[in-house]
Amino acid sequence: MRGMISLYVPGGDLKAQFINAKVRTPGVSEREPTYTTAYIELIYTFYRLFGWGMRQTTGYMEDYWDTRGLDIPVPSSSQLCERFAALQVSVTQRCEQLGRRLASGEAITMIVDSTGLSFGRASKWYEQKYGRKATQTPWRKMYLSIDADMKVYAIRITTTDVSDNEGMGTVLPADLPVDRVIADGAYYSIDRTEARLRAGVTPVIPLPAHAVVHSGEDTRWHDEIVKYIQDKGIYAFRKKYGYGLRARVEAQISCIKRCIGATLLTQKIASQECESVIIANLINLWNAFGKPVCVKNA
Repeated sequence: MRGMISLYVPGGDLKAQFINAKVRTPGVSEREPTYTTAYIELIYTFYRLFGWGMRQTTGYMEDYWDTRGLDIPVPSSSQLCERFAALQVSVTQRCEQLGRRLASGEAITMIVDSTGLSFGRASKWYEQKYGRKATQTPWRKMYLSIDADMKVYAIRITTTDVSDNEGMGTVLPADLPVDRVIADGAYYSIDRTEARLRAGVTPVIPLPAHAVVHSGEDTRWHDEIVKYIQDKGIYAFRKKYGYGLRARVEAQISCIKRCIGATLLTQKIASQECESVIIANLINLWNAFGKPVCVKNA
């Protein structure tokens, strides 16, 4: 059974939105790319969402335009790989409520976590040829930050040798008012925690079980939380500062792995960075549709 995909694009000349009419820009020596950034991003959205092979994706696009009588060429697989590695894409926010909150000066809570994603160099073909799975599977780390409404603000792909504290720094927005940062204990660092507190951001990150009071000028928050946990217990700390919201970033990671996939389809880290942004934009688009409602109980 063959499915049907409908595309909704802004009005006007559809081909002009996907194919650059200008061959050259005055004063610039390089030739303009034939295909627009929006077109490359669209093709890679299909590639990422459905998990098709690259040639299967380009073949589908050729058939899609042909059945609608549109003379729109499709870039080759090699062109797509080259363009995607250098593609400039960013995470898109689609929530009007967020815009109103930021316009009124309201601060937001950021929740940070990470997970591992494989990218198969030797997967199915290796298992078919040798009858066993490859002993070494390459991995990347994916860091993402979301708000309490589970909208993705930033997402990054790094190598496995990047520390969690470094990874957290890459996904915290520098241009938005933030009141709290929530993360698990792997992201705890006295220096970074104190620095965030001085910047007006409350770090809600559990301390190590062996943490002690240092009584230093640069460890005031650390000492305060150690004493609070000693007096009230770790669960009182979690309740007071809303640590339970961290479960939402775990739910978002689970959604990504179940609905989009736990494996990166591209091989180069530059392409994987773009791929992660497309994943984030898919999640934000789904969230823009509103909370799921059970039809049976509605």
